[in-house]
Amino acid sequence: MSSHKFFSVFLLSAITIMISIAFVFWGIGPKDNPQVQFLAEVEGDRIMLEEYYRAYDNEYRRLKEQYSDEEIEKMNVPDRVIDSLISRKVLLIAAERAGIRVSEKELQDAIINEPAFQRDGVFDVNVYERRLRLSRLSPQIYENALSSDMIVAKISKLIGETAELTAEEAKMLDSLEGDNKAQLSQIFLSSKSNQVVKAYIESIKRQLDITVRRDLVL
Repeated sequence: MSSHKFFSVFLLSAITIMISIAFVFWGIGPKDNPQVQFLAEVEGDRIMLEEYYRAYDNEYRRLKEQYSDEEIEKMNVPDRVIDSLISRKVLLIAAERAGIRVSEKELQDAIINEPAFQRDGVFDVNVYERRLRLSRLSPQIYENALSSDMIVAKISKLIGETAELTAEEAKMLDSLEGDNKAQLSQIFLSSKSNQVVKAYIESIKRQLDITVRRDLVL
């Protein structure tokens, strides 16, 4: 199985919170307005409270599809969301330093191929604009957010693909048997890629000026 396939599961699991293609409002408030409260700041780039609340609502709805309220209560969702938003900022900074970009063609393709913007399987600009209006987003705001999401996905994939198996891990995977061997191997390698990305984020965090005001939401 190729590393691309191994990594596909990781991309779906590791950056579910960070990446939300469909209309997440990624903090577009005026950064210099002292009346607008911000939750965190990464190298001067602020995470606004409204951004946090929208991300929290998205994550809570996602968890509700799988877990009970009692189980969710034990997951410390506020901290999870804060950490994921900070990780997203860190990855964007790292991507900028590494020269990782999203081209206009890549952005256009992502929008055109988004099912939410299609009518009868074909992109419809009227559907696109209507969906954005309903979400109270302008095309520029949405496309900027989508571009950032795609950059996060790009750098996460590149980092995750550096994960290497030890000789014992490779032997263990080779020893697996049964119809679910491929699936188990993919899950294992995706988890390892996830660990590599998390370790990378933590290493970059130590180099950055990060301020978090958790008392505003906890």
